[in-house]
Amino acid sequence: MRDDLFRQVNVMSKRFPSYQSYAIATMDDVLTKNEREGALVLQANDFSTVMLRNDGKGHFTRVPLPPEAQWSVINGMSVGDFNGDGRLDVVMNGNDYGASVNFGRYDALNGLYLSGDGKGGFTALSMLQSGLFIPGNGKALVRLKGAGGGSLLAAGQNRGPLKLFAQRHPLPLLTLQPADVSVMIHYRNGQTRKEEVYYGGSFLSQSGRFIDWNDHTSYVEIMDNKGKKRVISRGQ
Repeated sequence: MRDDLFRQVNVMSKRFPSYQSYAIATMDDVLTKNEREGALVLQANDFSTVMLRNDGKGHFTRVPLPPEAQWSVINGMSVGDFNGDGRLDVVMNGNDYGASVNFGRYDALNGLYLSGDGKGGFTALSMLQSGLFIPGNGKALVRLKGAGGGSLLAAGQNRGPLKLFAQRHPLPLLTLQPADVSVMIHYRNGQTRKEEVYYGGSFLSQSGRFIDWNDHTSYVEIMDNKGKKRVISRGQ
């Protein structure tokens, strides 16, 4: 007979021997009637990872991101024109190893690249297509300016190595000044886009202060924190 004072109890692993059995379980299967007695019941409207599109005049439209962005917890994100096609893309870092032992880790994300179509739609690229592989307890994700040109992505993992990704084909960037707060980007196809410049972003982190400056850009209007504006053309 064992004489230790405590024994580890993991009811869920006995109740659900496989991920498949847990995936198809109902609430009655997960928690018995006795286990639910006196429970605090909370409600949530939506657990989806979404984009809020600013339609102007204070109105925002909720746009769910592709299914691949719903597989796990999303923490760090970086937005930019990473492939040089003139459209914004999104790169994500995520997972969470801090969940209860009864439920296991949220670890289905290995980093994610969403290629933008310029109209608010995104397509998830595979790891082979993007080259991103962040399999750990991913947290921060920041974009930095590389010494040799182009941008770098630095992905932090809690209790894991820092992973650094460089663009295979570096694209030009325009460095901003410390007092700059917003940029109006004018494209050669006649479209414009306003980009606000922050100190701090993503998961407890901050990317470098620069913007994409490729052949799709015609000129930019940069506003500083005193309301002073300057214009920089692509030929300068």
